[in-house]
Amino acid sequence: MKSFTAFAVGLVLAGHASAHYIFERFTYGGTEYPVYQYIRPNTNDNSPITDLTSDDLRCNQGGESGAGTEIITVQAGASFSFTTDVAVYHDGPLSIYMAKAPTTADAFDGSGQVWFKILDIGPTFDASGTATWTLLQTYTYTIPPALPNGDYLLRIQQLGIHNPYPAGIPQFYLECAQITVVGGGSGTPGPLVSIPGFIDGTEPGYTVNIYTNFHNYTVPGPAVWSGQSAVGGSTPTTPVSKPTTPATTSTKVAPTSTTVKATSMTTPISKTSTKTTSSQASATGAVVAKYGQCGGSGWTGGTVCVAGSTCTVSNTYYSQCL
Repeated sequence: MKSFTAFAVGLVLAGHASAHYIFERFTYGGTEYPVYQYIRPNTNDNSPITDLTSDDLRCNQGGESGAGTEIITVQAGASFSFTTDVAVYHDGPLSIYMAKAPTTADAFDGSGQVWFKILDIGPTFDASGTATWTLLQTYTYTIPPALPNGDYLLRIQQLGIHNPYPAGIPQFYLECAQITVVGGGSGTPGPLVSIPGFIDGTEPGYTVNIYTNFHNYTVPGPAVWSGQSAVGGSTPTTPVSKPTTPATTSTKVAPTSTTVKATSMTTPISKTSTKTTSSQASATGAVVAKYGQCGGSGWTGGTVCVAGSTCTVSNTYYSQCL
């Protein structure tokens, strides 16, 4: 009986672990690196953090130290990706934060009022008010061109709000990569917040019931840094459009190894985008699959989309086959 009980408990724990996901792989310069090479390893498998007062909200449980984790050098304005073990399937927003280390990234615990946000991906709403969430396995963005050089923690966070609050507590799925930024600008990132403390639990984006009268949404946390796109750090003069990437709905089925690009505007973002057909793109590289990157400043990969999709310009740094 004792051995059976232990076996049953093991099954429960295994089921619990498999019911979640973790951002375990980092991609830069077209190379997807091994698990945790540049990402601080956590000690809670792929389980979420739910305590708003815990220091684990910075870089996950076990991620308070970066000792033993490598630091990767990245170019300001270049793209990077985070990839999960299994595709994200809990409805909720995704955000990316950064914090400048006083010395080296591996020696920084992320304490203090040092964190700023560079990306929010919330839901889109159709004409009837129905929400669609961008649930993927790989999320791609760019290092802000205006970011000053130095070592940073690069933190990705997906907030699962699929269990209505307060009966269900929102779940933070997060991880930190360690980077050194070169070729940066002279911007002043902000607003700066502390983690924990950046969300107090009263924000509508934290307490919302997404199944009842859900027709608008604001991602909780600070505003996205508005000056990140300009090398000098000023706010862009031309609005950047949000890509019209189809997103997985609450059926929880998400595409695998698909990238998404979103903007850094703090004001409402237009859903319009400029399209160019694949015949207008120079025929370089392999044919790009639907939803893959097909262009952007510094892009050296394929520019011709698979039949049935076109290369859609999202902003200066990113175009996608849609």
